[in-house]
Amino acid sequence: MARPTYPLMIVKRDGPVYDGRASHVRAPGVEGYFGVLARHAPLVAELGVGVIEVTPPETEGGLQTFACSGGILQVQPEGKVVILADAAEPAHEIDLKRAEAAADRAREKLERARSDQEIDADRAAAALVRAINRLKVAKQQM
Repeated sequence: MARPTYPLMIVKRDGPVYDGRASHVRAPGVEGYFGVLARHAPLVAELGVGVIEVTPPETEGGLQTFACSGGILQVQPEGKVVILADAAEPAHEIDLKRAEAAADRAREKLERARSDQEIDADRAAAALVRAINRLKVAKQQM
């Protein structure tokens, strides 16, 4: 028996990243991962840095993953799920070399922040967490 599905939209600043149906979504809440199935109660949750996993209907293929760097997930009363992401990138679109370069830059800034008060260590650490997340998502896809 097929799992029930619901409409799902993942949107970032410059437009939709995913617009289709899903039978399950696993998302990185700020207090831990959580899942959404069909007929979930209305909900608004803050997202952190992590991996969004989308299980589309059985007829549409397997698990799809997205690197997420924060945002909001809303389960609307009629059952539609909308994710407004600060940034969201499908695993297959992540440029591994670019992500590795971003992680290296963030590590360098974090190292320099220890001796240079002009560099914001918190911002450098957050950039490193985002870069490592993108690398993890891209490598899972391989």
